[in-house]
Amino acid sequence: MSLAIQPVQKRRLATESITKNPANDQAGFTEWRTVYSLPSIRFVAAISKLKVYQTVLTAAGMPIVFALGNAGQLSTDALAIYSAVGISGLVTLTLASYAAANLVGFIYVNEQQDLIKLAYVDFWGRRQESLLETEDLLPSCEQASPSRLRFVSPICLRSDPKKRYKLLNRFGQVSDPQLFEGLFGD
Repeated sequence: MSLAIQPVQKRRLATESITKNPANDQAGFTEWRTVYSLPSIRFVAAISKLKVYQTVLTAAGMPIVFALGNAGQLSTDALAIYSAVGISGLVTLTLASYAAANLVGFIYVNEQQDLIKLAYVDFWGRRQESLLETEDLLPSCEQASPSRLRFVSPICLRSDPKKRYKLLNRFGQVSDPQLFEGLFGD
Protein backbone atom coordinates (compact mmCIF):
# COMPACT_ATOMS: atom_id res chain seq x y z
CA MET A 1 0.00 0.00 0.00
CA SER A 2 1.48 3.33 -0.96
CA LEU A 3 2.02 6.06 1.57
CA ALA A 4 -0.44 8.37 -0.17
CA ILE A 5 -3.46 6.12 0.35
CA GLN A 6 -2.68 4.72 3.78
CA PRO A 7 -5.22 5.81 6.36
CA VAL A 8 -3.99 8.14 9.03
CA GLN A 9 -3.68 6.22 12.25
CA LYS A 10 -4.06 8.01 15.54
CA ARG A 11 -2.15 6.47 18.35
CA ARG A 12 -2.65 7.18 21.97
CA LEU A 13 0.55 8.17 23.71
CA ALA A 14 1.22 7.53 27.35
CA THR A 15 0.67 10.77 29.18
CA GLU A 16 0.47 11.76 32.78
CA SER A 17 -2.44 14.00 33.47
CA ILE A 18 -2.11 16.66 36.11
CA THR A 19 -5.84 17.23 36.41
CA LYS A 20 -8.47 14.60 35.77
CA ASN A 21 -11.56 15.67 33.89
CA PRO A 22 -13.63 14.25 31.00
CA ALA A 23 -11.93 16.55 28.48
CA ASN A 24 -8.60 14.89 29.23
CA ASP A 25 -10.06 11.43 28.49
CA GLN A 26 -10.55 12.43 24.86
CA ALA A 27 -7.12 14.11 24.65
CA GLY A 28 -5.46 11.05 23.15
CA PHE A 29 -7.87 11.08 20.22
CA THR A 30 -7.68 14.73 19.25
CA GLU A 31 -5.39 16.29 16.69
CA TRP A 32 -2.31 17.92 18.18
CA ARG A 33 -0.44 20.79 16.58
CA THR A 34 3.23 21.41 17.34
CA VAL A 35 3.84 24.85 18.82
CA TYR A 36 7.45 24.43 19.97
CA SER A 37 10.20 21.98 19.12
CA LEU A 38 13.79 21.58 20.24
CA PRO A 39 15.79 19.82 17.51
CA SER A 40 18.64 18.84 19.83
CA ILE A 41 16.41 17.03 22.36
CA ARG A 42 17.53 13.63 21.06
CA PHE A 43 21.16 14.58 21.73
CA VAL A 44 20.26 15.70 25.27
CA ALA A 45 18.42 12.41 25.86
CA ALA A 46 21.43 10.44 24.58
CA ILE A 47 23.76 12.27 26.96
CA SER A 48 21.41 11.49 29.85
CA LYS A 49 21.28 7.80 28.88
CA LEU A 50 25.05 7.63 28.51
CA LYS A 51 25.62 7.71 32.28
CA VAL A 52 24.09 4.24 32.60
CA TYR A 53 26.58 2.81 30.11
CA GLN A 54 29.41 4.72 31.77
CA THR A 55 28.46 3.15 35.11
CA VAL A 56 28.32 -0.37 33.69
CA LEU A 57 31.63 0.05 31.85
CA THR A 58 33.37 1.45 34.93
CA ALA A 59 31.95 -1.18 37.30
CA ALA A 60 32.69 -4.07 34.92
CA GLY A 61 36.17 -2.86 34.03
CA MET A 62 37.51 -2.25 37.53
CA PRO A 63 37.86 -5.95 38.47
CA ILE A 64 39.47 -6.67 35.11
CA VAL A 65 41.99 -3.84 35.50
CA PHE A 66 42.66 -4.94 39.09
CA ALA A 67 43.28 -8.53 38.00
CA LEU A 68 45.55 -7.45 35.15
CA GLY A 69 47.47 -5.18 37.54
CA ASN A 70 47.99 -8.03 40.03
CA ALA A 71 49.10 -10.34 37.20
CA GLY A 72 51.76 -7.83 36.17
CA GLN A 73 50.19 -7.04 32.77
CA LEU A 74 49.41 -3.42 33.69
CA SER A 75 51.19 -0.89 35.85
CA THR A 76 50.08 -0.46 39.42
CA ASP A 77 48.65 2.97 38.64
CA ALA A 78 46.29 1.60 35.96
CA LEU A 79 43.49 0.91 38.43
CA ALA A 80 43.71 4.41 39.91
CA ILE A 81 43.70 6.00 36.45
CA TYR A 82 40.84 3.81 35.20
CA SER A 83 38.69 4.47 38.27
CA ALA A 84 39.44 8.22 38.24
CA VAL A 85 38.47 8.54 34.58
CA GLY A 86 35.37 6.38 35.05
CA ILE A 87 34.12 8.10 38.19
CA SER A 88 34.81 11.62 36.95
CA GLY A 89 32.99 10.81 33.70
CA LEU A 90 30.07 9.45 35.70
CA VAL A 91 29.92 12.55 37.89
CA THR A 92 30.04 14.81 34.82
CA LEU A 93 27.26 12.91 33.05
CA THR A 94 25.13 12.84 36.22
CA LEU A 95 25.44 16.61 36.64
CA ALA A 96 24.53 17.08 32.97
CA SER A 97 21.47 14.87 33.50
CA TYR A 98 20.36 16.95 36.48
CA ALA A 99 20.65 20.07 34.33
CA ALA A 100 18.71 18.46 31.49
CA ALA A 101 15.96 16.91 33.62
CA ASN A 102 12.49 18.19 32.66
CA LEU A 103 13.86 19.87 29.53
CA VAL A 104 10.95 20.33 27.12
CA GLY A 105 11.52 19.02 23.62
CA PHE A 106 8.05 19.50 22.14
CA ILE A 107 4.92 21.42 23.04
CA TYR A 108 1.66 20.42 21.39
CA VAL A 109 -1.72 22.12 21.60
CA ASN A 110 -5.08 20.54 20.79
CA GLU A 111 -7.67 21.88 18.36
CA GLN A 112 -9.67 23.71 21.06
CA GLN A 113 -6.46 25.20 22.51
CA ASP A 114 -7.51 24.26 26.03
CA LEU A 115 -4.97 21.46 26.54
CA ILE A 116 -1.26 21.34 25.94
CA LYS A 117 1.02 18.34 25.88
CA LEU A 118 4.59 18.79 27.04
CA ALA A 119 7.09 16.18 25.85
CA TYR A 120 10.19 16.37 28.02
CA VAL A 121 13.26 14.35 28.97
CA ASP A 122 13.53 12.92 32.48
CA PHE A 123 16.72 12.29 34.48
CA TRP A 124 17.26 8.91 32.79
CA GLY A 125 16.93 10.33 29.27
CA ARG A 126 13.48 8.90 28.56
CA ARG A 127 10.74 10.86 26.87
CA GLN A 128 7.89 11.68 29.21
CA GLU A 129 4.68 13.47 28.38
CA SER A 130 2.51 15.59 30.56
CA LEU A 131 -1.00 16.72 29.67
CA LEU A 132 -1.90 20.13 31.09
CA GLU A 133 -4.77 22.54 30.88
CA THR A 134 -3.83 25.95 29.53
CA GLU A 135 -5.35 27.69 32.57
CA ASP A 136 -2.92 25.76 34.78
CA LEU A 137 0.13 27.44 33.21
CA LEU A 138 1.65 30.25 35.21
CA PRO A 139 2.83 33.05 32.89
CA SER A 140 6.39 34.27 33.36
CA CYS A 141 5.19 37.68 34.51
CA GLU A 142 3.34 36.06 37.47
CA GLN A 143 6.21 33.83 38.60
CA ALA A 144 7.72 34.69 41.96
CA SER A 145 11.33 34.23 40.93
CA PRO A 146 12.15 34.94 37.29
CA SER A 147 14.86 32.93 35.61
CA ARG A 148 18.37 34.25 36.05
CA LEU A 149 19.45 32.49 32.90
CA ARG A 150 18.16 34.29 29.84
CA PHE A 151 18.25 31.26 27.57
CA VAL A 152 16.17 29.05 29.90
CA SER A 153 12.58 29.84 30.83
CA PRO A 154 10.80 27.86 33.51
CA ILE A 155 7.30 26.55 32.90
CA CYS A 156 5.46 26.61 36.21
CA LEU A 157 2.02 25.30 37.10
CA ARG A 158 -0.64 26.85 39.29
CA SER A 159 -1.77 23.45 40.63
CA ASP A 160 1.73 22.17 41.51
CA PRO A 161 4.28 24.94 42.15
CA LYS A 162 7.04 22.40 42.82
CA LYS A 163 6.78 20.90 39.32
CA ARG A 164 8.93 22.90 36.88
CA TYR A 165 9.79 22.32 33.27
CA LYS A 166 12.64 23.99 31.39
CA LEU A 167 12.26 25.65 28.02
CA LEU A 168 15.27 26.67 25.92
CA ASN A 169 14.55 29.99 24.23
CA ARG A 170 17.59 30.30 22.01
CA PHE A 171 17.70 26.84 20.43
CA GLY A 172 14.00 25.99 20.24
CA GLN A 173 11.84 26.58 17.19
CA VAL A 174 8.46 28.22 17.71
CA SER A 175 6.02 27.44 14.90
CA ASP A 176 3.21 29.74 16.10
CA PRO A 177 4.71 32.77 17.93
CA GLN A 178 1.36 34.38 18.80
CA LEU A 179 -0.03 31.24 20.40
CA PHE A 180 3.27 30.58 22.16
CA GLU A 181 3.31 34.10 23.62
CA GLY A 182 -0.33 33.75 24.65
CA LEU A 183 0.42 30.50 26.50
CA PHE A 184 3.68 31.39 28.22
CA GLY A 185 3.73 35.18 28.19
CA ASP A 186 7.29 35.42 26.84
